[in-house]
Amino acid sequence: MRSGRRAAILATVMLSGCFGGPDIKTTRVMDNFKEETKDRVVVDRNYQVGQRYRVLPGQVMIRNKLYTMTAESAGGYRAGYNLAMVGDGVRLDIAEGTAFRVSDRILVNGKLANMIPLGAPPATAPDIQAIFANDNGTLVPAVLRAGKVATFAQFEVQPKTAQLLPVTQESVKTSAGYVNYDLVYNGNAKGPPPGCARPAGWAPPAPDPCADIVQLDLTLMQYDAANPEAVARATRNYYPVRNKLLDVPGLKVTIHEASATSVVYEVTKDDNAYKKTDPKFK
Repeated sequence: MRSGRRAAILATVMLSGCFGGPDIKTTRVMDNFKEETKDRVVVDRNYQVGQRYRVLPGQVMIRNKLYTMTAESAGGYRAGYNLAMVGDGVRLDIAEGTAFRVSDRILVNGKLANMIPLGAPPATAPDIQAIFANDNGTLVPAVLRAGKVATFAQFEVQPKTAQLLPVTQESVKTSAGYVNYDLVYNGNAKGPPPGCARPAGWAPPAPDPCADIVQLDLTLMQYDAANPEAVARATRNYYPVRNKLLDVPGLKVTIHEASATSVVYEVTKDDNAYKKTDPKFK
């Protein structure tokens, strides 16, 4: 019995040879945005529950991806248009396209604000080193002046609705669950079940608990939650088929046929099936 072999196979070849029909191509069947949160749900599978498929060695037998991407702050801002902040007679113009990085979070008027260092101080106030913005990009009526927070008694922005645009990046929303793996088929063989041991005193004609069964040589490729396109682990093992059933994470898979060259299988239950029931989704 071979087990625990590390796979060098990292190419994710698509499942082909659909049983009784055309090839099945892996497509992203759902890639929508929630209207309020802008979360993006990714569903990417190469099978349908209740359909039979034939897989050959080296091909992806099961692709099962379901995760949520959410936009998070990348720690910076940019000016989407020309704007200015005016406080106590000091005017600071910010040109369209100017990018800023957040260097710290400091209490301003009793609330935490993002401190944004200036590339160059305004000509009218060479001791101003940084400005402040709330998380949504609205400008705070204060500056870092000569190393100290100086608030403005009179403050306005031009235009009146002006604010910086937060720079965001997508990341996996861990609270929403995460399923992301490929199961690559390498072949099959017959042998005793893993860890099998005949009980003491066993003798024919009782059913042999160590009789040979079909076992699929599979590589489980699990993808990194921090980078859903990068393989985190690739583990190759023999998976036993008992009563025509294959134990796969989150799925029930029936093996209808196992020949020397291919396997015919059917996903009969998907614990992570995505159902479009939320009216927020278009």
